Amino acid sequence: IRDLVRSRGLGDVYKRQYQRRVRGIGINIYLWADAFHRYYVADDTSNNFVPVARGFGQLLNFNCALLLLPVCRNFLTWLRDSKLHRLFPFDSNLEFHQLIGWAIAFFTAGHAVAHYYNYNWLQEDDPDTYSAWSLAFTTLAGSTGQGLVLSMAIIYSAAIEAMRRAYFNTFYFSHHLFIVFYVLLLLHGPRFWYWFLGPAVLYLFERTLREVRSKKETVVVKVRNHPSEVIEIHLQNNAFSYKPGQYLFLNCPYLSKYEWHPFTITSAPEQDFVSVHIRCVGDWTKNLRSLLNPANRSSLTIDKSYGPDGKMLLRMDGGFGSATEDVFRYETVMLIGAGIGVTPFVSILRSITLRLKEKSSSLQNLKRAHFFWIVREYTALEWVQTLLQELEGDLERLGLTELLKINIYLTGGLKTKSQIINVMTAEEGLDPLTNLRSLTNYGRPKWDQIFQGMADSYPKQKVRVFLCGPAALSSSLEEQCHLTSKETSTKFQFHKENF
Repeated sequence: IRDLVRSRGLGDVYKRQYQRRVRGIGINIYLWADAFHRYYVADDTSNNFVPVARGFGQLLNFNCALLLLPVCRNFLTWLRDSKLHRLFPFDSNLEFHQLIGWAIAFFTAGHAVAHYYNYNWLQEDDPDTYSAWSLAFTTLAGSTGQGLVLSMAIIYSAAIEAMRRAYFNTFYFSHHLFIVFYVLLLLHGPRFWYWFLGPAVLYLFERTLREVRSKKETVVVKVRNHPSEVIEIHLQNNAFSYKPGQYLFLNCPYLSKYEWHPFTITSAPEQDFVSVHIRCVGDWTKNLRSLLNPANRSSLTIDKSYGPDGKMLLRMDGGFGSATEDVFRYETVMLIGAGIGVTPFVSILRSITLRLKEKSSSLQNLKRAHFFWIVREYTALEWVQTLLQELEGDLERLGLTELLKINIYLTGGLKTKSQIINVMTAEEGLDPLTNLRSLTNYGRPKWDQIFQGMADSYPKQKVRVFLCGPAALSSSLEEQCHLTSKETSTKFQFHKENF
């Protein structure tokens, strides 16, 4: 497979993806074969179902222990700066968690079916001693096995994406059946604790750290309304630290004590506050807006940590590592945001602005950034417009106009008379919608032409592509990275936000 990947001319990141998959499959095959061989040699009967069941059992030991690691966000954030980044997909931790979950479901089926055949074989061989029903439901191994399957059925059913989005609390509380799951698993498999001890200690430390940090006082400084159902919240927390492009979790005790939601940080570490921009499309986000700004004012200063009854208005935890925090490590990057997916890049662009103003700061390895924002409505441009204007002006004054190329794509067109008048009466030399020197494009990006242009501009170089956007766009861009890397001397490496 490694030779196949090299022959296709793909970049290093894709080689590593294939190598990770092959490595993971190889580890599981080895573990199954090892357990099968040990029990096959030890068993002097013709019952081969036991070695098969034990093989799947060893796979369950390994994967059920591994399942905890992708959700240890603080641990993964710390590991991002290590060389282990080449071996493990830290940027795809939730996808990895889901993949392990489905593998566990498959291995559970194999383990259970082999044991059911084993129980039937024992009953047929010695019906006076063994009963398949008793072995499956009345023994410790059998009864805990049935409990494990039942808990998995509940956890998996509520974790389906449609269910998770529509009934988050159901997903949240059912997922905490993992405690019951692991207790049953420790009773079911007497050797499981060998595999489980390390990840369990790490996970307990992770949860303790999150709980301690979430108790720190958070001041809600102000709330601001933006077009397209977007609210901006400014927070202050002296114990909070982060990097550009990272994300945090917010909890509002007035809405739900246990419900935490991830949001990308839109402020820069150089600023004295933490900000998030939230699109109010669901019950929780709409209720949050009503709680903080009941009169729906354009801007409201709050400067409070607690509500009238002593509850904290908001609790936050983070910052947590993400793909976009690595932008400053690379020379040439493409930053692609779709709609509210622009948020991680707002943090990065703000950080660039502030670093340029402070001569003591640097952009590390970053030399060229191509920023793409795909937005449906004209009004959605407004809340990022001021930042882009400021950044464009700073770059022009410093003679660094080649550092950032801004590409805005408006897909929804102009809908009101005032918008059309603004376009017709715009100042010469500036874009009529944004007042930027970079002109707005109308319609969807033609990615094949864009990537070909990037390849022509940066031959025999590596271009990192960072995306925060929907799954369909992610699939399209990842395929385009593969295709252009194969057909040109430029190697495109794709990174997507996952949290």
